[in-house]
Amino acid sequence: MPPCNKQQTIELDSTTWTALNELALAIHASHGVDKLQKETLEGTIGLVPHRIAMFDLIEAAGSDVPRYVHPVSSGMDDRALSDYYNRYAAMDYTTWCFDLHKVGVYRDLDLVDVERRDATPIYRKWMEPQGVYFGCTATLAHNDSPLGSITLFRERTAGDFTDTELAILLEVARHASLALANLYPRGIKLTQTEDTNQLNAFIAEHDIQPREAEVMRLMLDGKTNKQMANELFISESTVKKHVNAIYRKLGVSNRLGLMTATQNIPR
Repeated sequence: MPPCNKQQTIELDSTTWTALNELALAIHASHGVDKLQKETLEGTIGLVPHRIAMFDLIEAAGSDVPRYVHPVSSGMDDRALSDYYNRYAAMDYTTWCFDLHKVGVYRDLDLVDVERRDATPIYRKWMEPQGVYFGCTATLAHNDSPLGSITLFRERTAGDFTDTELAILLEVARHASLALANLYPRGIKLTQTEDTNQLNAFIAEHDIQPREAEVMRLMLDGKTNKQMANELFISESTVKKHVNAIYRKLGVSNRLGLMTATQNIPR
């Protein structure tokens, strides 16, 4: 088995560098983590083709065990994203092999042989139902502090990710890492307060999915549907779909009902 995070010197053409520079500008111009994650995922698909992707953060903590927070995705539904972090992340066959404290990239099948991988629950019950076969990940870090990861998946017919594509993803990871470090110079801390933990518990209790939770938090901040659509880079009709799902799960019919249901939760 090859070493983890093995890097090679790959020459990228001028067209690719131009696209990378444009994405880098968008990443560094992002004011807030939501836009940073969204810009990164949207820009990466044109550089490294894939079917689905995830971008999570690692919260600063005293423990050596990483705490993954604030995952966002493209190309997959909220249930699949939630299932990964709530059920399959602990079974991920790649997590034991890479260094979270360094920016790096790897292909899944460089870390485990294909026969063993195809027998794992994460492949059979999570990847295969989504029609994906190959995966690659970039670890995000700054000054030896882990910051998160970007993971891409694509279908079997597309072939595995190439060395050139990994080199491109590595450049994306370097810029995303620096942008996150600038946003969180003392490390990422998103869920450590008691107030946030109460809201997270409420969200989990009512089976509110990650994208619905984003919408709910914005609603609690008084954002309109149009403002939420602009902030989350989705259509207003999609916002309305999430709003209706939230109402249904909470047993309310409007924003007043939402405010009443959450009135005892600090925010």
